[in-house]
Amino acid sequence: MKKIILLIAIVLITASSFANVTLNSLFSDNVVLQRNLEVPIWGWADNGENVTVEFAGQTISTVTQNGKWMVKLKPLKENSNAQEMKVSGKNTIVIKNILVGEVWICSGQSNMEWALSRSTGGEEASAASTNNQLRIFNVPHNVQLKPVENVNAKWVLSEPKTTKVLSAVGYWFMSKLQKELNVPVGFINVAFGGTVIESWMSQEALNAMPAKDKYMDLATMKAEYDKKELEIKPIRDAWQKAVDSCKINKLPAPARPAVLPSEFKGATTIYNGEICPLVPYAVKGIAWYQGESNAYVNRAETYYDLLPAMIKLWRNDWKRSDLPFIIFQITPNKKTQTDPNEKSGIAIVQEAQLKACQTISNTALVITMDVAESDVHYKNKQPVGERAMKAALNLAYGKNIEYCGPTYKSLKIEGDKAILEFNHLGGGLTQKGDTLKGFVMAGANKKFYFAEAKLIKNNVIVTCKDVPQPVAVRYGWADFPAVNLFNKEGIPASPFRTDDWNASK
Repeated sequence: MKKIILLIAIVLITASSFANVTLNSLFSDNVVLQRNLEVPIWGWADNGENVTVEFAGQTISTVTQNGKWMVKLKPLKENSNAQEMKVSGKNTIVIKNILVGEVWICSGQSNMEWALSRSTGGEEASAASTNNQLRIFNVPHNVQLKPVENVNAKWVLSEPKTTKVLSAVGYWFMSKLQKELNVPVGFINVAFGGTVIESWMSQEALNAMPAKDKYMDLATMKAEYDKKELEIKPIRDAWQKAVDSCKINKLPAPARPAVLPSEFKGATTIYNGEICPLVPYAVKGIAWYQGESNAYVNRAETYYDLLPAMIKLWRNDWKRSDLPFIIFQITPNKKTQTDPNEKSGIAIVQEAQLKACQTISNTALVITMDVAESDVHYKNKQPVGERAMKAALNLAYGKNIEYCGPTYKSLKIEGDKAILEFNHLGGGLTQKGDTLKGFVMAGANKKFYFAEAKLIKNNVIVTCKDVPQPVAVRYGWADFPAVNLFNKEGIPASPFRTDDWNASK
């Protein structure tokens, strides 16, 4: 009889251990919830378990289905004072120090991931970053071959120990926005260097692309990666043996052989591991800074379709067809332009980003031409973050503020002159330096020559002695062009071309 009673007790204890209500890691102490939108709160429990969420005068209950539960709080007003949330099932969870304000996702590859402490003025900015009204949720690298529902992270306060390694662009964007709006701001940082846009999309979305290549297929890319790993296994094993030996003998570790690839992060893997766990957390908008890993002449053309498809995918995931997207135009780098006919994958991706913002509603472009260095990881991130803040004010908060540099509007040919008009003039066009740079011109033969350009009022007049009958003009169309056209707000012009010729051949 005693054995039976003991067995029953063990069964009851085991059952209760599986009945604990848990929350997605997004709902931790110090969280910022989005104001003025429905706020989903979700987690896991046993099937059929009743779960109740209490917050800000609202009490909402639901029943767990298929191991998952979700409630939606009615829209909340901003609140800078700490509040608590109670989540109850067979156990009770209390989340403390909750604020309500604005939440943004900042996502992309290495220039979004680049640390504040490694940027111009970053050490000083980090030292002065203590701000209870700015909260950070830093998503760790999480490569996954299939979608997952959670990540190992929690909300932290903005302070030197948390901002030093934080995204520099994201920090300057979010901290400036918090000061401008004077409400709490939540910054979800989800960036991964060296990733292609295909890794941030679902396989279903990639399968729907009008023109496909191998980079859009997870199975193909994983097979290629595994084959290379097998081929270089002797090199990896020898290096690892040397590392272990140095560690034992307290010697500096040997340099990692350049031939060794980083972890696999091909098609869908970052979407599966880092975006899926965030859906459908209530956010105001998304800032996207990626494209460098797609900016190769033989493959950049697909970005014209991939970027709009990714925006559509994420909007569908969040069930927000108008979800604001801020797009950071990738920055020039590599070798200085010497050939007016240079083929440039960077320019192609830049144009794809510009076109996306011109054709997709509720998007804004942040131009980065003036901060460029030969190294893709330029250090002067602050102006870029501040432009993103201005883009957000215009796009998401209805403030009439110029956030973008001049973008090409129209071309008119008069004899040997090409007359260019622009949008986003701001206070008017200007140039930095005595001579306007960055323009090339071609005739019907499609051969480009470096051209002379003059600023007359708010038009640019382009001529070239080698092109008496102009047909097309390009500006900044190279990996690392010399350019200096701005508006009077100090924002550089976007690269552009007036032709639609094949840019890869």
